[in-house]
Amino acid sequence: MKTNPTINLRFQERDWEILQFIYNHDGVVARRHLKYEFWQDKGWRAMERRLSYLKAADYIQWPSLENRKTHPIPEPIIWLGWRGALLLAGKNGIDIPKPRQITEYQLVSLERQLRSRSFYWNRVPHWNNLKHDLTITDIRFWVQASIVQVPQISFEEWINESSFRIHTDFIQYKVLSRDNVWEMRKKGVIPDGCFSIVMNHPEKERASQRARYLLEIDMASHDNPSFGMEKVAPGIAYIKSPHYLKRFDSNFGTWLVVTTSKVRMQHLMLQTKERDIGSADLFNFTTLDQMGKSNFFLDPIWKSPYDHNFRRLIIV
Repeated sequence: MKTNPTINLRFQERDWEILQFIYNHDGVVARRHLKYEFWQDKGWRAMERRLSYLKAADYIQWPSLENRKTHPIPEPIIWLGWRGALLLAGKNGIDIPKPRQITEYQLVSLERQLRSRSFYWNRVPHWNNLKHDLTITDIRFWVQASIVQVPQISFEEWINESSFRIHTDFIQYKVLSRDNVWEMRKKGVIPDGCFSIVMNHPEKERASQRARYLLEIDMASHDNPSFGMEKVAPGIAYIKSPHYLKRFDSNFGTWLVVTTSKVRMQHLMLQTKERDIGSADLFNFTTLDQMGKSNFFLDPIWKSPYDHNFRRLIIV
């Protein structure tokens, strides 16, 4: 594995922000995400020049020719290089020496050391989940752009999937098997993301109200029954669990499922109703084609398993 130790890069404030942005979005982003965030008023050439310097110094990485030949890569992507990971870790008080040699063995060791200190770095992306992972970032952009349009709500926090992987809550839940037998199962619940907003209503007695949402991005990669057993039943149990209460200080929350088509959505809602243990209204569904043309919160694009009509996520 080649590296260029002679690169003498003068680090800029924006470079820090780029590395932090990549890390904050679970370690891999599309080039277009960086363009939108940092170079909206500039051409692609200006961005590519700066990124090439960061890559030459091992702060970021992108797919090699061999990667592109052997993995399903839907579009140009960027992830943190080993030097970028160490730089961010050090800024967060995690002091780990750089590898003696830049070999695959040393990078695997570095990845493990960082994870043992709760710094989640992937030396390479999860190739088979790239489209799914990039879609999560797209939805995060959609959420943030929608919030800007609504003065009555403000963004509070976003928790990445990786945070749930590092500190996973395992819950027990009851589910009706395919043989129509009730079973007790145990599962670690890992949302694709979780975020909270605050709704401000100064004219009402209760000046503000918090809402928390857990995301499930369904790319139609699993059959419908597995969604009911593997997502709905444990998802309901999780929100009601003491683990959730300990993590979020309340048992309030709603699962938001974003899927590929209305037909798929209908199948998933049917599965949700069939696995209902009295709380399937904790799930709301919409489709990816709404992204970019609808307000995430105010437009009637959401449907619960018991709704005939689409509805808004919130009323302001």
